[in-house]
Amino acid sequence: MERQSRHPPFVQRLLLVVVLLGASLASSADAPQRLVSLVPLGPVKQEYLERVAQEIQARVDVQVRIEPQRELPEEAFYKPRKRWRAERILDALDAQVPEGAWKVVGVTEAEISTTKGDILDWGIAGLGNIGGTSCVLSAFIYKKHSKTQEVLLRRLGDLAVHEFGHTLGFTHCEVEGCVMADAKGKAVKSADESSGQYCAQCLEKLSPEDRALIKPQP
Repeated sequence: MERQSRHPPFVQRLLLVVVLLGASLASSADAPQRLVSLVPLGPVKQEYLERVAQEIQARVDVQVRIEPQRELPEEAFYKPRKRWRAERILDALDAQVPEGAWKVVGVTEAEISTTKGDILDWGIAGLGNIGGTSCVLSAFIYKKHSKTQEVLLRRLGDLAVHEFGHTLGFTHCEVEGCVMADAKGKAVKSADESSGQYCAQCLEKLSPEDRALIKPQP
């Protein structure tokens, strides 16, 4: 025995759309925030970690969790220059992702470097795996060249947004003021000229799912 709906077919379809939309919204609202793990590598000031967390959360709808400190990986140490190879740090972070983490941001005060073109050991402020899980940033350069602590923190926050952007899939951008601009060896100048925001051209590259995570920008 079947019980017929009391509503005509058009109204039935309309009610079905409303029900499905409501279920979709409820599912979205109930979904947990994606987790970004901040991993201190060696001794790192708490205010550095808090600023990095603050800047990422101001732009992306994620939960940020500060993890226990880890030692910098021994295999990343570059003895000739007494600094740490960033690509090997990323390998170590990828090999030990904290439970539940969507992205991993390594933060250090140590000097880091990588290979750039014909230069074997190029000093950098940060490095991120494009579309990958991890990035790493260092306060070393900003500690040397910032006259005040607030200037240092602002620059470090901008760097965090930049390197995190690489993990979202952004490459370097030519749009003036975009936070994804290539520093071209001038990390301090680049941070000072940055708007701190992802430009519209960069955001167009995101999937609809990831774009929905980006918070409205001023």
